[in-house]
Amino acid sequence: MQNKVVIPGKAKKVNNKKFKIDKDKNSETDITVDIVDDGDYDVEKLSIDGLPSEMSDGKPIHWFNNFAIKKGGQYINQRYFVTIPGISNAKLVIFDGNGNPYYYTGQVTDDTFELTDGDPAIGKT
Repeated sequence: MQNKVVIPGKAKKVNNKKFKIDKDKNSETDITVDIVDDGDYDVEKLSIDGLPSEMSDGKPIHWFNNFAIKKGGQYINQRYFVTIPGISNAKLVIFDGNGNPYYYTGQVTDDTFELTDGDPAIGKT
């Protein structure tokens, strides 16, 4: 199981609903998060260390980024959009707050896709 290690200074607030989360390692990618509803959110960049290296089918995982979104000290469970440059044709993998990697089955449009889990890591196979 992955330890949630916060990487300070990597999550930057653009406005009340938009955040830029910078990569920590060269293998990662900078991402943008757009939250649908107004609110007072805390966004943290988390380390990718300790995340699974492969899916249950044996395919290797390349992690783009890992982050957490909280509101009132609790992980959110509401709609938001993640933009990762160049991922429109990738087979996305999400590592959810329960510690389970799964293949993303939603639509990716213009390198942007929708999530609701406030504690994901995002990668590809």
